[in-house]
Amino acid sequence: MEQAFITTLTDTIPRAPGTASFRFVRPADYQYTAGQWFILTIPGPNGPLTKHFTHSSAPTEPYLEFTTRLTGSKYKTALEQLPLGSEVEIEGPFGSFTLRPGLQRVAFLTGGIGVTPVRSILRHQADHAASGIAPPDVDIVVVYGNEALGTITFRDELSELAEALPRLEVVHVLSDAGGDWKGWRGHVRGEILDAELAEPDRWTYYVSGPPGMVHAMREMLRARGIPRAQMVLENFEGYE
Repeated sequence: MEQAFITTLTDTIPRAPGTASFRFVRPADYQYTAGQWFILTIPGPNGPLTKHFTHSSAPTEPYLEFTTRLTGSKYKTALEQLPLGSEVEIEGPFGSFTLRPGLQRVAFLTGGIGVTPVRSILRHQADHAASGIAPPDVDIVVVYGNEALGTITFRDELSELAEALPRLEVVHVLSDAGGDWKGWRGHVRGEILDAELAEPDRWTYYVSGPPGMVHAMREMLRARGIPRAQMVLENFEGYE
């Protein structure tokens, strides 16, 4: 059940050019499921500012964290200028972009900052595995689009997670890769699904990112005969 809490900013962590994570004290009573989102209200120069963010932290971690692009908007500017120790209000959790029980094959299709709920879900699984709790009996492929290697958020951690979770594969797709890049180029598309997924029509597709990207992926999947029941969509509405 969603609730409101007061917490404090403890750290700001650069993740990629123009992208950073913001970390907060996790209130003792705040419970959420990996992949959900919350509403964050921060002080601004002319009064409170409010926006919603997906947890990039996992419930197994002792803090709350979200990760975002620093776009220069009024909200993001106030966020960047927020001193450590500042009090903020969070309300949540919300959302159903969570790993459903009983699934056997899951493909995450994401791009850029849309990876945040994916990181939350995968970190949660890896932490459980490290503590001796068997992860869900599911094959997972992450197809992750970015501009170049240097712009991939959580690049090193995704590699570590793929080593920690034997049934996880991470496939990078770069739209502006250098000449020595040997992976997929361009954008996430059906050709990649055919090559990377065994029997693509038998997977459940989790799609997260800006509305335009989610719409394009949904239409691509529909054109390939994937029913809506096999899609879990998370629009980053109002992203700025």
